[in-house]
Amino acid sequence: MTVIAEKAASALSRMGIDFDAVYNAHVPLMIGIAVDRFHISLSDAQTLAHQIFLVYFMKPEDVKQARAWFVGAISNASRHYLRSRARDVELPPDIVNEPDPEFPAEFLPNRLAARQAFSCLTSRCQLALQLHYLEGYSIPEIAAQLHITPGYAKKLVSRCLQQARERYK
Repeated sequence: MTVIAEKAASALSRMGIDFDAVYNAHVPLMIGIAVDRFHISLSDAQTLAHQIFLVYFMKPEDVKQARAWFVGAISNASRHYLRSRARDVELPPDIVNEPDPEFPAEFLPNRLAARQAFSCLTSRCQLALQLHYLEGYSIPEIAAQLHITPGYAKKLVSRCLQQARERYK
């Protein structure tokens, strides 16, 4: 046993708590609640119950009514488990079975050069070029985004592209 576990076990015995009895009395209850009420798999419910007992084992003096505390703890842990599982989204099977896209090494110098040229521009020019070339916005859509006229948007995009060419050379 580790030093921390020995200290916790001695604290439990000083408080008059038989950890084995508490464990055996509440494990079936907690697992039953997680499985029946929250529809969590048996193995995951056991994991949650053991995590809760670890918390109880470390701070038993904070628990006034053990049964109520264990019921509340397994309910909260089950809800948290289900919320975290709901955030995980599986990839569709057609994407999972596709091979990874290949990235030809010969395009890398061009990408690095474009990134370096892009960094030499003002933020307004970066935004205009990003909207037009990377996100596919038309000139009227860029004008609406930047609150300018379509004629000035066309001029802005062409001037920024020219600046990128000049500054990168």
